[in-house]
Amino acid sequence: MHIDPNEEDIYIEKNFFSQDIPVKERTSAFNSLFFHYKKDWQSSFAIMLVISVGIASLGLSEDSSATIIGAMIIAPLGQPIIALGGAIALGWKIQSVRMLGIIFLGVIASLLVSYLIGFTLPDMTPNQQILIRTSPDLRDIGIAFLAGAAGAYGYYRSEYSTVLAGFAIAVALVPPLCTCGLMLEQTHFILASGSFLLFITNFIGVTLSALLTFFLLGTKQYKKTKWFFTGTIIVMLICAIILFPLALNYNKFSAGNQYQSTVFEKAEKICSSSKDAPTIKNFLIQGSGVIIKIQPLPNDKVEVQRLKTELEKTTGLQVFFESSKGR
Repeated sequence: MHIDPNEEDIYIEKNFFSQDIPVKERTSAFNSLFFHYKKDWQSSFAIMLVISVGIASLGLSEDSSATIIGAMIIAPLGQPIIALGGAIALGWKIQSVRMLGIIFLGVIASLLVSYLIGFTLPDMTPNQQILIRTSPDLRDIGIAFLAGAAGAYGYYRSEYSTVLAGFAIAVALVPPLCTCGLMLEQTHFILASGSFLLFITNFIGVTLSALLTFFLLGTKQYKKTKWFFTGTIIVMLICAIILFPLALNYNKFSAGNQYQSTVFEKAEKICSSSKDAPTIKNFLIQGSGVIIKIQPLPNDKVEVQRLKTELEKTTGLQVFFESSKGR
């Protein structure tokens, strides 16, 4: 039996544009969106989440963008995030808390599964697919906001359900969590924090845009306005907080060669102070990581770790050394 979780609320009568909302249309949309009213949803959600996390983690480890895209499409985390925005827009506090609970459990499970998968993989220098998910900037919040609006509209209007696959690809939710889990297992905490920031960015961007989309499309509350305003303010405050690190990353991106030169100079100064005085032959900054080729690579592991720690403290980037065997 399909259930409208708000079937007794007669105060949702028109949308923002004063257009009548057919009861059947509203009920159908809400039955689809608030999936936790369906029988045995827990097992289906858990199975698809574990499968998508496994695919994404292995795809990240082998630097396969096609595999990661496949994981994005089947990952179930997008729906409860859009539903959270819808619940806030409708003034449903209990539904909002339930969606937050589902999202929280999904995040913890994703981190745990990807962390465990990391145990089975050999230690490696993070590849491109991992590094590009470790330094989100202002463009990412814009993508999440626009994609979230499309996703919310797709759930509300069934004839546009084909956009949901595009939403899943545009806003990566599981891959950043998998990146975080894998990097935590390898103790690359700078990369782990950057990838988790990307997830939070996508989460907040989608929630805010879904909230506004559902408000404009189908909710004109006359009584339940308290949670709508409270929930909206909370989401906007979190969005404002994450804008600061996103802006810093965007400035680094905008600086381009100037930023790379600054990092190179810092790295060169630190290397020259080492007892082996290694020379930097090449370096590559990608995301929140930097791969530095030096000659000679110190034989003393303690010295290598000291250089790595000092460079990370100075540059704010996760440092990886490669030996350059040329002259």
